Amino acid sequence: MKLPPILAALAALLIPFSALAASPLDGTWRGTFKALDGSGETTLSFTFKVDGERVTGSVEGNNGPVPITSGSIHGNAFEFKVDLKGDAIDHTGTVSGDTVAMTFKFGNQPPATIRLTRVAAATSATDPSGFWRWTVAPPGADQVFEISANLNYSGGKLTGTYHSRMGEAPISDASFQGGAIAFSVVREHDGKQFAVKYKGTFSGDSITGTLELPGYDGGDSATVAWKASRVK
Repeated sequence: MKLPPILAALAALLIPFSALAASPLDGTWRGTFKALDGSGETTLSFTFKVDGERVTGSVEGNNGPVPITSGSIHGNAFEFKVDLKGDAIDHTGTVSGDTVAMTFKFGNQPPATIRLTRVAAATSATDPSGFWRWTVAPPGADQVFEISANLNYSGGKLTGTYHSRMGEAPISDASFQGGAIAFSVVREHDGKQFAVKYKGTFSGDSITGTLELPGYDGGDSATVAWKASRVK
């Protein structure tokens, strides 16, 4: 039976629109998982782009963005690989609304799970969550140190993990309100603990402010400029 001309025309118009409809996996997702050895939490951001049954994109963690390879999706189930220094990490998951349940396996380690939540594009300007990088040049020092942090803002609470040449540490005394952000990091030097204190103003993908460095060996503390950039 032939369709009436008007219905045939509508059907012809609908076909390309349905073909162009965005996949439920398209977009940016974020989640936090605990290391199996209990060493701490890591926040990961996943950006997915779906073209038919092919999935591309990137994963962003402590070491910056890493491309997704061998990605595919069938219905709501998907899989992909991430190459980390020559070792492939296999990921499988399902997407349901604004939530992704995913399992990944690295080498001979037991599989780990992570739950991801969709990051709305409009919230990135008001949410400091993500992977941040900056440099610190202490007064009188001949070196510039590279620093990074994974920040997560959820339920009105700011948490995160700080990374430097001295290793990884959680942030503490953290707050975020009205664009003002502050946190401290407790470190250890020659068997003595000290705190590095950060405060600044968050705007889009940058934080501008100051950080307070403690004085060593009886010296005075120092306040230096701080400018961090969020890595997409």
